Amino acid sequence: MLPPSPKRPSFWLTKLFLCVGVVIAAQLVNTSFADSAEWPLLQQGKVSVRQNISSGNTIPSVEAKILINRSPDKVWPIVANPEKLMSQEDKVKKVKILSQTGNTQQVAFSVFMTKLLPTFNYILEQNLSPPYVVRFHRLSGSFRDIQGFWRLIPADNGQKTILVYNLKLDPGPLVPRSMLLGAIKADLPNMMQSVKKTIELNSN
Repeated sequence: MLPPSPKRPSFWLTKLFLCVGVVIAAQLVNTSFADSAEWPLLQQGKVSVRQNISSGNTIPSVEAKILINRSPDKVWPIVANPEKLMSQEDKVKKVKILSQTGNTQQVAFSVFMTKLLPTFNYILEQNLSPPYVVRFHRLSGSFRDIQGFWRLIPADNGQKTILVYNLKLDPGPLVPRSMLLGAIKADLPNMMQSVKKTIELNSN
């Protein structure tokens, strides 16, 4: 007679382990940010902006962080809806969700950066990975390549959210790269503050 096969862990036990893992990960993130130089800046309501200089064929990128006075579960529905998220952003003249299938969106944008540059029109594909990440990349329109993400990081024991915006942009040969990235970097604090305002007004 064969020995009895070991019992598989129940669905609820597996779910419990996953939840514990998420909590531990969130606590580790909180600890790392509490020890970072950025944390005091974010607590003051300011925006942290960094630019990664490209080398060789690497696409240059910029990244911004801001502290939202809402928990990630309240922030996520706004971040996952680009029409609502960008509703108060002056540079974004138009944003429209063209289609959504499951967690994949196709979104059209019309963006005006500065009088020295044209209005940029492009379509992004956004892939939603609830409850913490929205990744996007260019499908068509202006620029040679666009990549990036929105990331939600729990803070203050999950009562607040550090919102991270990362953008890699290759404008192609017709637009001066340094001018465009400089305009984007200069405007990121305003954009992140408008996003924060939108989230906090719509997530009570």
